[in-house]
Amino acid sequence: MITQTQPFKSLVDNAYAGKLRLPEFQRDWKWTRPKVAKLFDSIRKNYPIGGFLTLDASDKLPLSPRFFEGVKSGGADMETYVLDGQQRITAGLALYYGTGGSHYFLDLAKLWDLAKAQELDLENRDALQRFADQVDDDDKYIKGQRRSGNPENLLSRHLLWTPYLADDFKFSDARERYLNRYPDRAKLIDRLVPHFKIGNQPTVPVTVLDAAMSVIAITRVFETMNTSGQRLTPVEIVTAVLFAGGVSLRQEIDNFKSANSHYRTIDATGEVLLQTIALMAGENPKKTSFPQTITPSRFTNHKTAAVAQLDEAGEFLSERFGMGLDVTNRLVAYDAMLPPLAIALTEARKRYTQPSVKERWERNIERWFVGSILKQRYTESQPATQQRDARELSRWINEGDDRAPEWLSDVRYPSLAGGDGVAPTSARGKLIASLISKQNPRDPYNKKPVGGRNEGPALASAQSHHIFPKGFCEEYIPDWNSGSDKYDLALNIMPVTQGTNSAWSKMNPSDQVRHVRNEWDDETAAALYKPFFIDDNCLAILERPSKTKEDLAEFIAARGKLIEDYIAQEWGFTSDAQQEGDDEDEDI
Repeated sequence: MITQTQPFKSLVDNAYAGKLRLPEFQRDWKWTRPKVAKLFDSIRKNYPIGGFLTLDASDKLPLSPRFFEGVKSGGADMETYVLDGQQRITAGLALYYGTGGSHYFLDLAKLWDLAKAQELDLENRDALQRFADQVDDDDKYIKGQRRSGNPENLLSRHLLWTPYLADDFKFSDARERYLNRYPDRAKLIDRLVPHFKIGNQPTVPVTVLDAAMSVIAITRVFETMNTSGQRLTPVEIVTAVLFAGGVSLRQEIDNFKSANSHYRTIDATGEVLLQTIALMAGENPKKTSFPQTITPSRFTNHKTAAVAQLDEAGEFLSERFGMGLDVTNRLVAYDAMLPPLAIALTEARKRYTQPSVKERWERNIERWFVGSILKQRYTESQPATQQRDARELSRWINEGDDRAPEWLSDVRYPSLAGGDGVAPTSARGKLIASLISKQNPRDPYNKKPVGGRNEGPALASAQSHHIFPKGFCEEYIPDWNSGSDKYDLALNIMPVTQGTNSAWSKMNPSDQVRHVRNEWDDETAAALYKPFFIDDNCLAILERPSKTKEDLAEFIAARGKLIEDYIAQEWGFTSDAQQEGDDEDEDI
């Protein structure tokens, strides 16, 4: 048995040529596309990707060899079995040779957008290196998709096939074709993209077992080496970095949570605090960059202000949207929104102290918050969005309304009642729940609070009641298909107390309304339903004795329209359905 080092690409080359093969007992290819993207990121940064275990081939130990996934046949004779490393080598074959069921591409449009968001100076060699070091797979710059057609043709859509990044001749040809179509992106191709090439790096340790070893010895070595550890999180790594500098991150976070009622619920791991500190220091808030950006001095200099700002943001959202962040974080749509919001809120309150002006700027921040969720701006490339928002919000606050973020003037969102509906746990589903809580709702049967501004405990104890309950839909609605028909929609939910939810768990919506009307007069009952965005029209639908799937759809549409009208009135954002309605009016 010997251990040697060799370039990872040479293992991939040998697998492609057929020199390296797999024993039949090896499991099948399992990696997902995101895992392949992670491997690409490690390869181009020359990060360690782990060791490999191989076994010299021999007629004395036949193991029914087979080719790697995507390799049809090799031109060379078999020399070695791979015992540990199949997944990485198969991923390498996809990246270097384009084999397998998926193609992988460097997304040049994503790189362009990331560079613009961070105002990257393409003339600055050091800035280019720093940018390339900070970009990682979380930024989705590597795109994997099902194999179809000629991957070279996708270059016109800014997708550069990864095998071109491993072959200078092919890259030169692709560069020429790309710049013929997009000549303004020459600096991107010539100065930034080379940082994303994959050559012979990294070098990896390879343990080679002699075929003369016994099967028992081989399986023992295989069992010992083929054990994967859990990847350390960025917070765990920065905890070690800070500890070496005399800072106990865990203890600091525990102390802050004990002293700040809203901060304690919005930052389970400390990531939100570290992102806020990075933004305050003018650094990239990407989590994987924490070990470089969160130094002991930066943490010490900014920690107290960062926690105070986050706690203030939590209080602001609780007061404005009834999110109850002193008790629960279940209505937080995107954790990543909290750092730029916290910084902007503090900046606005410091700059504008006159009550009317202060209120106007807080309404602006409120509008940014709602617009970001409706536009779903924080679903991808969150660090870049955080940086951009922190910069744009600061400019807006300091330079006035003329510097409002451009995207705010063009927020259009899919109708809340359209398509497959809005899931309760989605960002827009949580926004709907927040808008209901903002109205200070009370359980319509017993009048107990189930949300509201500064009603965190009531919100936390409330239960999500499906107005058209699952049991009722499955048993009493004709042609209900539990596999395809949906009842678990944000617009089919209202918060109620535990007792009411239990009583109504399988009840016809008409009986639920009758239950309320038996307790209160009609005017009171209507007033109790109103904070849930359930008006007389919605109640009329619910009170129909028998129900069909069309009744549920009509109720969802009617309730969705009420919420969309409220959003338009409060913040000026319109849905696609509202815009279409306006266009029809203009045609008339």
